[in-house]
Amino acid sequence: VPSAFVRETLEPLLPAFQKGAILLNVAKGFAPGTRTPLPFMLEKLAPGHSCVHLAGPAIANEFARGQTAFVMMASSSEPAARRVAERFSGPTFAADVTTDVTGAALGGALKNVYAILLGALERLSGNSRNLEGAAVTACVHEMADIATAHGGRRATLFGLAGLGDLVATGFSPDSHNRRFGQMLASGKPVEAIKGEIGWLPEGVRATAAACSLADEKKLPAPLAGWVQRSLAGEPPSLDGLMAALHRTSSA
Repeated sequence: VPSAFVRETLEPLLPAFQKGAILLNVAKGFAPGTRTPLPFMLEKLAPGHSCVHLAGPAIANEFARGQTAFVMMASSSEPAARRVAERFSGPTFAADVTTDVTGAALGGALKNVYAILLGALERLSGNSRNLEGAAVTACVHEMADIATAHGGRRATLFGLAGLGDLVATGFSPDSHNRRFGQMLASGKPVEAIKGEIGWLPEGVRATAAACSLADEKKLPAPLAGWVQRSLAGEPPSLDGLMAALHRTSSA
């Protein structure tokens, strides 16, 4: 269920939950209209139930094809995370655990923003692997700066929940956020893209939250800012993106 519809889907089901049932959140984003990562919203909606958040590279179409995946289960309750990880682990699905819910949840939400950037970069740069390598490096550093400033662990953002998820979402042909970035860089305005594909991917909604989280802690976030300006109507350009990359400390 996309993040925008998690609350309205979950609330009618809560009375039917068995005592001690564990909620497994597989949506990656912020609660609608807020900067609250979804697992924290779920904890408030369902007090008395442990909430586990699936983090890491998790392209659904690859699951459906039976391709191997490595993910993280994040929860403030390590026993709950381990219980879910054990239940889901199998020949093509490996799950580790972390108690860094903030880092894991922010990694999953923020990577959608930077996946839009990577999709746009592919179109603007003529598929330059050199620039993509520099951009991935800069993106994960910016993600880590934002997440750690809000209580996450930096190591989490350089693991499956951050870097791993960014690589999968930023480069998979199945990624809605990457495809959106490609279309944006081709000169199509946001509303035209929405009309063509029927919806807007998670990264569009997450961009304002990412910039707000950075602003709150007075952090420079030139890459998220470039995405935000592009969404607002500024024509995406390689020169503009290069300028944003030069303003990062890690490109």
